[in-house]
Amino acid sequence: MAASAGTEAPAASIEAGKKLFNTKGCMACHQLDTRLIGPSLKEIAKAYNGDKKGLTEYLKGNAESKVDPAQKALMEPQLAITKAMQVKDLEAVVDYILSNK
Repeated sequence: MAASAGTEAPAASIEAGKKLFNTKGCMACHQLDTRLIGPSLKEIAKAYNGDKKGLTEYLKGNAESKVDPAQKALMEPQLAITKAMQVKDLEAVVDYILSNK
């Protein structure tokens, strides 16, 4: 079961999310501490501050980014990847991103 805002996600979900994040090409634009093409994982985690629902809805293409809305055009093609993910996989990616406080 997914963790709600304010609680820690299970370690297994975070690890699965990290693996998906690395294999789906997300690391090409997002690093842990450094802004590359996109914001760092720490920037994203800080902006969403445990808001799993908000980040999930963004990655489904149903909400605006809380991090860098001006860069929407760069991320838009990548949302096809997250939109196509199974729910548990997307939740794991969100858990991983938000774990990088």
